[in-house]
Amino acid sequence: MIDFLIYDKQGPFSNAIKHVFKKVPVHIHRYKKLSDIRKALEPKTEIKFLFLMFVFNEDSEFMDYLHLEKLGIPIVFAPTNKLTYTKLAGIEGVKVMDVSKSKQEYMEQIKFFFDIAQF
Repeated sequence: MIDFLIYDKQGPFSNAIKHVFKKVPVHIHRYKKLSDIRKALEPKTEIKFLFLMFVFNEDSEFMDYLHLEKLGIPIVFAPTNKLTYTKLAGIEGVKVMDVSKSKQEYMEQIKFFFDIAQF
Protein backbone atom coordinates (compact mmCIF):
# COMPACT_ATOMS: atom_id res chain seq x y z
CA MET A 1 0.00 0.00 0.00
CA ILE A 2 1.30 3.42 -0.97
CA ASP A 3 0.78 6.48 1.19
CA PHE A 4 0.17 9.25 -1.31
CA LEU A 5 0.38 12.70 0.25
CA ILE A 6 -1.04 15.62 -1.67
CA TYR A 7 -0.19 19.15 -0.68
CA ASP A 8 -2.79 21.33 -2.32
CA LYS A 9 -3.66 24.60 -0.61
CA GLN A 10 -6.62 25.20 -2.90
CA GLY A 11 -8.28 21.76 -2.77
CA PRO A 12 -9.87 21.02 -6.16
CA PHE A 13 -6.96 19.02 -7.57
CA SER A 14 -6.69 16.77 -4.52
CA ASN A 15 -10.47 16.28 -4.50
CA ALA A 16 -10.37 15.09 -8.10
CA ILE A 17 -7.53 12.66 -7.39
CA LYS A 18 -9.26 11.24 -4.31
CA HIS A 19 -12.47 10.71 -6.29
CA VAL A 20 -10.81 9.05 -9.30
CA PHE A 21 -8.61 6.76 -7.21
CA LYS A 22 -11.08 5.74 -4.51
CA LYS A 23 -10.96 2.10 -5.72
CA VAL A 24 -7.18 1.96 -6.16
CA PRO A 25 -5.19 0.40 -3.27
CA VAL A 26 -3.58 3.69 -2.26
CA HIS A 27 -3.97 5.68 0.93
CA ILE A 28 -4.57 9.26 -0.17
CA HIS A 29 -3.88 11.95 2.40
CA ARG A 30 -4.75 15.55 1.53
CA TYR A 31 -3.08 18.44 3.28
CA LYS A 32 -3.53 22.17 2.96
CA LYS A 33 -1.03 23.14 5.68
CA LEU A 34 2.67 22.39 5.87
CA SER A 35 2.44 21.90 9.64
CA ASP A 36 -0.13 19.10 9.14
CA ILE A 37 2.29 17.24 6.87
CA ARG A 38 5.04 17.49 9.46
CA LYS A 39 2.69 16.19 12.17
CA ALA A 40 1.62 13.26 9.99
CA LEU A 41 5.23 12.23 9.39
CA GLU A 42 6.56 12.63 12.93
CA PRO A 43 5.22 9.42 14.52
CA LYS A 44 6.36 7.18 11.66
CA THR A 45 9.62 5.43 12.37
CA GLU A 46 9.68 3.56 9.09
CA ILE A 47 8.17 4.95 5.93
CA LYS A 48 7.94 2.45 3.09
CA PHE A 49 7.02 4.96 0.45
CA LEU A 50 5.63 8.45 0.21
CA PHE A 51 4.92 10.63 -2.77
CA LEU A 52 4.08 14.23 -2.04
CA MET A 53 2.51 16.18 -4.89
CA PHE A 54 2.41 19.95 -4.88
CA VAL A 55 -0.06 21.78 -7.02
CA PHE A 56 2.10 24.78 -7.67
CA ASN A 57 0.11 27.98 -7.82
CA GLU A 58 1.97 30.22 -5.41
CA ASP A 59 5.57 31.12 -4.62
CA SER A 60 4.93 30.15 -1.00
CA GLU A 61 4.38 26.54 -2.06
CA PHE A 62 7.87 26.46 -3.53
CA MET A 63 9.27 27.78 -0.24
CA ASP A 64 7.36 25.02 1.57
CA TYR A 65 9.01 22.53 -0.77
CA LEU A 66 12.43 23.69 0.40
CA HIS A 67 11.44 22.89 4.00
CA LEU A 68 9.97 19.47 3.20
CA GLU A 69 12.86 18.46 0.97
CA LYS A 70 14.93 17.97 4.14
CA LEU A 71 12.62 15.09 5.17
CA GLY A 72 13.74 12.92 2.26
CA ILE A 73 10.27 12.46 0.77
CA PRO A 74 9.94 12.03 -2.98
CA ILE A 75 8.24 15.27 -4.05
CA VAL A 76 6.80 16.04 -7.46
CA PHE A 77 5.26 19.34 -8.49
CA ALA A 78 2.08 19.17 -10.54
CA PRO A 79 1.44 22.68 -11.86
CA THR A 80 -1.76 23.15 -13.81
CA ASN A 81 -0.26 26.15 -15.60
CA LYS A 82 2.01 25.43 -18.62
CA LEU A 83 4.23 28.46 -17.97
CA THR A 84 4.79 27.39 -14.36
CA TYR A 85 5.54 23.86 -15.52
CA THR A 86 8.17 25.15 -17.94
CA LYS A 87 9.82 27.31 -15.25
CA LEU A 88 9.93 24.48 -12.69
CA ALA A 89 11.15 21.93 -15.25
CA GLY A 90 14.14 24.18 -15.83
CA ILE A 91 15.29 23.93 -12.20
CA GLU A 92 17.83 21.17 -11.71
CA GLY A 93 16.78 18.54 -9.17
CA VAL A 94 13.08 19.49 -9.15
CA LYS A 95 10.70 16.79 -10.41
CA VAL A 96 7.69 18.08 -12.31
CA MET A 97 4.60 16.41 -13.77
CA ASP A 98 2.84 18.23 -16.60
CA VAL A 99 -0.86 18.32 -15.74
CA SER A 100 -1.68 21.37 -17.83
CA LYS A 101 -3.17 19.39 -20.72
CA SER A 102 -6.21 17.45 -19.56
CA LYS A 103 -7.64 15.92 -16.41
CA GLN A 104 -7.79 12.47 -17.97
CA GLU A 105 -4.14 12.63 -19.03
CA TYR A 106 -2.76 13.64 -15.63
CA MET A 107 -4.90 11.03 -13.86
CA GLU A 108 -3.36 8.44 -16.20
CA GLN A 109 0.11 9.73 -15.32
CA ILE A 110 -0.61 9.36 -11.61
CA LYS A 111 -2.17 5.90 -12.12
CA PHE A 112 0.92 4.81 -14.06
CA PHE A 113 3.07 6.05 -11.18
CA PHE A 114 1.00 4.01 -8.72
CA ASP A 115 1.27 0.92 -10.92
CA ILE A 116 5.06 1.01 -11.11
CA ALA A 117 5.37 1.83 -7.41
CA GLN A 118 3.30 -1.22 -6.35
CA PHE A 119 6.07 -3.75 -7.01
